[in-house]
Amino acid sequence: MTTVAPTRWTRPHDTARRAGVEAALTDLYDQVAAGSLVAGPAGHALAPGVVGRAAERVWPGGTPLRGLTGVATVPLPAPVRDADLLAVRGLPAPQAAGWEPYRTWLLGLAWLRLGVSAGLLDRARAHLAGRRAADGPLLRQQLVQATLAEAVTDQLTVRALLTDADPDAGPDAVLVQAHHQLTTSDHALLPVLGATGFTEDGPGRAVYLSHLLADVYLPVRHDVPVPA
Repeated sequence: MTTVAPTRWTRPHDTARRAGVEAALTDLYDQVAAGSLVAGPAGHALAPGVVGRAAERVWPGGTPLRGLTGVATVPLPAPVRDADLLAVRGLPAPQAAGWEPYRTWLLGLAWLRLGVSAGLLDRARAHLAGRRAADGPLLRQQLVQATLAEAVTDQLTVRALLTDADPDAGPDAVLVQAHHQLTTSDHALLPVLGATGFTEDGPGRAVYLSHLLADVYLPVRHDVPVPA
């Protein structure tokens, strides 16, 4: 399946698909919040190491990092402890006045995560090619075919949702739905890779980082995604 992102989001989408989350997140920061840390609804942030260490302000809002109290770096979870990412807590969360630009971040992040999902599908197909079970090629097994077809359908659905959301970021509920559908789809597809999907250097690492980004940046209350 070829998923073509709108021109603005081509780089983070395609980079995530080919080169992984860290490089794609750098592209997204460059496009949306250069020189800043993007704070999620709970005041957390996740940034490429080089971006986070050089950041001077919090985005959105532009609050200077210097002088903020309660801001601290936190260790990355064990499965991705080797990632060159900086995790931070204690930042001022986006307020209602800054939610409009934050929706643009959520949109770009969804395209990045769609690229991760597309890369996972690429890996699954490559892994299954030529592999056989006792009753024939794995790709011909009904359950495997159904899982791959569902992943394709999910990714096409998310692509349609995100395309409809351009260029004005669309309703918040649509963006939240797209993110949740990607998470669900990744969970369903990853077992097709068997043990390979869960090794430290396997595709499960990118999926884990994708889900971590969703945890950091999706609205805390999914029923009312706009902050109070």
